[in-house]
Amino acid sequence: MASEPVSPLPSALAALLEPGETVAWQAQPRPYVYLVRGLPAVAYGTTWSVLGAFWYRGSGGIGNLSAFEGWWRLVPLLSVPFILAGFSFFLAPIRLGAQARRTWYVVTNRRVFIAEVPAHAAPKVRVFSAHELAPPLAVKRMDGLHNLILTHRAQEQWPHLYPRLEDAFFGLPEIENATAAIETLHPQA
Repeated sequence: MASEPVSPLPSALAALLEPGETVAWQAQPRPYVYLVRGLPAVAYGTTWSVLGAFWYRGSGGIGNLSAFEGWWRLVPLLSVPFILAGFSFFLAPIRLGAQARRTWYVVTNRRVFIAEVPAHAAPKVRVFSAHELAPPLAVKRMDGLHNLILTHRAQEQWPHLYPRLEDAFFGLPEIENATAAIETLHPQA
């Protein structure tokens, strides 16, 4: 498989490299891989929103139709947090897709890290220490992309739990170069 052209490392990440540290491999995840991880939140959000809407409707809403008198007329407003929580769950896939566009997977000659580069903030870097870095476990996805599971914890929990975003490289078209770069960095892994 031909490798895709890789965007240059953002200047915010290049500034984090130590003197003499060079990038052996870099990539960005496909946004839809992150987006798909957020889809179950949509069903959860539907449940919360419907619960809030039924609560509001069942209590008669605000106004003359309310079944409550005095201060109790505010009871229908207690449904608003449920409705807002539901809408926030609807936005989870979109937030994850945007996060993928800001995420970089990097292997240097000294370390392995995942970095999120927000537009107007300092990068959030997750550096893998030598003791938590396991031999890379490649998992081929149904869509032809690959996940590269990096930590002992994530590999021990596999197949019962899907690894957290901080424990693996997700949605990569090819992983041979990444695996080779990690193995040269940690030959004992």
